[in-house]
Amino acid sequence: MNALRVWSKTDEVRMWLICLPPGGGDARLFRDWAGRLPEGLGVAALELPGRGGRKGEPWADGAEAAVGEFADAVEPLLERPVLLFGHSMGAVLALDLAHELRARHGREPLALIAAASELSRPRTPTILTSAEFLAELLPVLRADLGVAADRNPGARAPLTCPVHVYLGEQDPMVDGLAAQRDWAAQTTREQPPRSFPGGHFFVQETAGPVLAALAEDADAAVGGRLLRSR
Repeated sequence: MNALRVWSKTDEVRMWLICLPPGGGDARLFRDWAGRLPEGLGVAALELPGRGGRKGEPWADGAEAAVGEFADAVEPLLERPVLLFGHSMGAVLALDLAHELRARHGREPLALIAAASELSRPRTPTILTSAEFLAELLPVLRADLGVAADRNPGARAPLTCPVHVYLGEQDPMVDGLAAQRDWAAQTTREQPPRSFPGGHFFVQETAGPVLAALAEDADAAVGGRLLRSR
């Protein structure tokens, strides 16, 4: 099954926001964003096999294979400008996807937004709510940790697109200063970080302010020319 889930009506979209979920997560985390962002900013999401709409598929065969599959999946969206948004482990894969798109097509996303992610100490946290949920989630988390551990990007030139860092003010998993330093090294266009109330899952906990920031950063990426408010 295709790794891409498209949550917005194509005929309304002038720019795509492609989202990558945190470890253990799937594309459904971003389903309602399509109705909460400006209509010109379409929402799509990627998911690794073995969860969500891809439950029952074999786990990803390493980071390189996963990113290659993601690059294949987003190909139909590249007729329009794209932004990448990644949460935690998803931000790391978004970075690799940006480099893969540059290698394949000679161009980068308009911007990359990295939420709750520290490259020097990548982790895959989750919230454990019940034994039944844990039993279902643990294999997914193990598979995702395997993908993260398999990464070997090597030396590569930094991105030339803006990279925005979003941080949770009470996130116990991410050192904000270290995250800013890590991501600044990945781009020639470092942006001021944004902080939001909440912990490692502030993206879901305080979705309103996060989506407002996303709309602002998307609009800035095209000089305020592309988006219309709902």
